[in-house]
Amino acid sequence: MFIQEAAIAKFDDHPTVKWWREQAASNQPVTPFPLNSDALRLLCWEAGADDVGFVELDRTAIADQHSDILRAFPPTKTLISFVTRMNRENIRTPIRSAANLEFHPNYDHANEVARRIVRTFKLLQAFGKCFPS
Repeated sequence: MFIQEAAIAKFDDHPTVKWWREQAASNQPVTPFPLNSDALRLLCWEAGADDVGFVELDRTAIADQHSDILRAFPPTKTLISFVTRMNRENIRTPIRSAANLEFHPNYDHANEVARRIVRTFKLLQAFGKCFPS
């Protein structure tokens, strides 16, 4: 019983828990900002992307993928394409192990960038601080 009470006390004292409770108690209206391409580009750069571009779902060049995209995520309006840099020399080498040492960490980094983008976007939406424009 003491362990449960101590765990709850630690939970109540956690800075994130305190912050959430303060936000809920404040009842202050939040003014959302438009999430336009400039704001979204900045969000992606801050997440670790080296370059980023956007493709509207209605573009004819991706018409053959339209139904697959909407089946996976029906509210999709725009696709985000981002890149991360790699060491060119390591990729060009005929030694496969050296190339793999460049590809594999970069693949993990790209996945982490994508996670950060989605996480940030979800947090902004959760707080009602953004809306798509």
